[in-house]
Amino acid sequence: MRVFQALTLASFLVSTSLFAAALDSSDQQKIIDHFNAYVDDGKIPHVSILVKQDNKEIFRHVYGKADIASNRVADKDTIYRIYSMSKPITGVAIMQLLETGKLRLNDKVSKYIPAFKNTKVLNTKFQDYVVKPKREITIRDLLTHTSGLTYSWAGEGPVHQIYRKYNIRPYFFGSLDAKLAKFPGNTCEFASIAASAPLLHNPGEDWSYGINMDVLGCVVEVVSGMSFADYLDKNIFKPLKMNSTGFSVKSTDKKSFTSLYTSGAFSKDGEIVGPLGANYSDLEFSKSLRSIDAFDKSPYLSDASKLYDGGSGLVSSIDDYSVFSEMLLNNGELNGVRILSEASVKLMSRNHLNLDDPEAASFGASGIGFGLTVGVLEDAGQAGMFGPDGQYFWGGAASTTFWVDPEKKITAVLMTQFMPSDKYPLREDLRALLYSGISN
Repeated sequence: MRVFQALTLASFLVSTSLFAAALDSSDQQKIIDHFNAYVDDGKIPHVSILVKQDNKEIFRHVYGKADIASNRVADKDTIYRIYSMSKPITGVAIMQLLETGKLRLNDKVSKYIPAFKNTKVLNTKFQDYVVKPKREITIRDLLTHTSGLTYSWAGEGPVHQIYRKYNIRPYFFGSLDAKLAKFPGNTCEFASIAASAPLLHNPGEDWSYGINMDVLGCVVEVVSGMSFADYLDKNIFKPLKMNSTGFSVKSTDKKSFTSLYTSGAFSKDGEIVGPLGANYSDLEFSKSLRSIDAFDKSPYLSDASKLYDGGSGLVSSIDDYSVFSEMLLNNGELNGVRILSEASVKLMSRNHLNLDDPEAASFGASGIGFGLTVGVLEDAGQAGMFGPDGQYFWGGAASTTFWVDPEKKITAVLMTQFMPSDKYPLREDLRALLYSGISN
């Protein structure tokens, strides 16, 4: 018996030692110094990083200003616009309905939103014309961004121009520029007007990033009989104690909200975003950060909007989103609360596109596929990404990101508030530094 106890204790000490060494102080300092330099150089306003392994925190760092003008410091409670990191949360809501038999992947969207029965597609040869699509959009098409829906800012073609003309915009963006107004109706009114615009391509034939999850918000409302905001609150946020996540900043969190920044001639919907009356030529090569949505004047401070946009509308804290990520890592359960079945998480986090057929819908990046609302790392070598195959991930327009690594039992979340999200390689840098450190 004593031999068994000794072996058990030895095993425990070895595993604890290995875990403690997963990211030593030297490796942690490399991450800190690297990201602090982005802030000190004036490239981003602040950075917050939270990494867990086996549901235990192994790295946390926050540095910089939540609002530069008022000298407000960012901290662990800072509230962020997470934009497209809203999408996986919408994906979880849909998976809940799928696993209870209230919805099916191959259901036509028109079953829940009749306006999609009459949706047309742009004629790819004669783009002044629209025609009947080869088939209707399905729930799977929306979840995988293969429906043909798009974003108004995603191009300059005729479909994008129609989106702009009829204000098919689900998102709050840049309160300094009144022209970029969020659609004024509710979730299902937005979905119906989106159905009136032509599709970029036939459903299932291509991958095009768009308002798919915003339409799915209406599907959730129709199926559940609740507003999308109430559904998320009841079935995801409250059970997981994500108390700072929602479609507007809660009154108790207003002191923790951050401002949104950009630099240079950043444009949205074809228009440079800056202070009203600004000389845009002065902005073109500007390196200094400028606020495009102030923490104390933002539309996110009000809960007046009834358009609960599941693709871009949520605000959250880094701890809340880390909890959401942990739930996925644990196959749908956290702290004794089950949000999804293991089968649902597995289905959501596997690739649903055809990576081998050049004529089929694909994500467009070598080695990366797309699951149900999340990117999926199929071949780290082809993708040139650190970490093992099987990770799934997504990011937001303000340079936020998260990923779940089932093999190494890691969840990682990075938050800041800077647009555009592709100006600096924050996401790639964190992966490289983190996995290099862990492998040491």
